[in-house]
Amino acid sequence: MVHFLYKTIKEDNKGISLKIVVNDKKVELQKKQRDIGSEAPAVKLVMTNGEEKVIGMMADKVQAIITVNNDSDITDSLIQVMEKYYEKANIYIISSSEIDIVLDRSMTSSDFKKLSLKMGVNIDDTLCAKSIFIINKDGEIVYKSIVYDIDGEFDLATFDTKLDEAIRFKKKGHTHENWMGV
Repeated sequence: MVHFLYKTIKEDNKGISLKIVVNDKKVELQKKQRDIGSEAPAVKLVMTNGEEKVIGMMADKVQAIITVNNDSDITDSLIQVMEKYYEKANIYIISSSEIDIVLDRSMTSSDFKKLSLKMGVNIDDTLCAKSIFIINKDGEIVYKSIVYDIDGEFDLATFDTKLDEAIRFKKKGHTHENWMGV
């Protein structure tokens, strides 16, 4: 489910653009919008601990990418969901400002610009929309939520449910007989 307030068709008919509310004004999010079922882009980031990571592509664990603008966007309830799935998923917090909350510094970054442009949640050089993307092990986006108001809250109950579903998902394979054409 995608959460947003405004959805408009671009005049050039090349696709849909999303608008969110920033300081009581509608602002169009920059660059390409990512759809559920589409391949997540690979993005190289410098994490808070100085390590460089490539996130958003195929991985051994489900990934959740959460974009925020400051520490106040990282609520205790969000941290509880993150802690619940810490061992089973790679959960990244990407912020447009430095994160001072004590979190795993290998999973946080303020290197937001490239990721926010590739995920379609960039507002400008200093801000991004608050969003959550869940990416399955095959590198496909299986959940996307963009908060329509920069001061709005995440739907953490749905995030919790969708992350659990993505982690528990078992890919249905083929049987030996199907493979052999019998």
